[in-house]
Amino acid sequence: MIQLLRLAAQAEALRWKRTGRGYAMQAGLGAAAAVFALLLLVMLHVAALIWLQEDRTPLSAALIVAAVDLVLAAILGFLAARHAHDPVAIEAQRVRDDALRQVGDTTARAAMVLPLLRSQSMKKGLVGAALTAAVVGLMARR
Repeated sequence: MIQLLRLAAQAEALRWKRTGRGYAMQAGLGAAAAVFALLLLVMLHVAALIWLQEDRTPLSAALIVAAVDLVLAAILGFLAARHAHDPVAIEAQRVRDDALRQVGDTTARAAMVLPLLRSQSMKKGLVGAALTAAVVGLMARR
């Protein structure tokens, strides 16, 4: 059994190592693709400048390209700044909060009942339950 557990641990370690290596390769290739995409964007700007200079001065052509870049940056910045709420994430948060609240309620009930069950006399049990309920109530409010 111990050998099987050791084998499983070694297989899991190898799986994580190979998975990490694959992610590293993907990240490197993605970074190289991003560099070439940036160079493509620069070349498109140069081509736009050359094309616009046929009818205009170099300064006006550069200002036109800069204005187009400004509009695109503003649109993309606006879209990035929007904080769209994911309805699934909101529902998941609500379910989590409800579950945690139910766990807290169950724990509080158990904390109130246990002193009653443990005590020798009913009077001591009721006092212990009341004190426990007060402490749990204060802790739950935090």
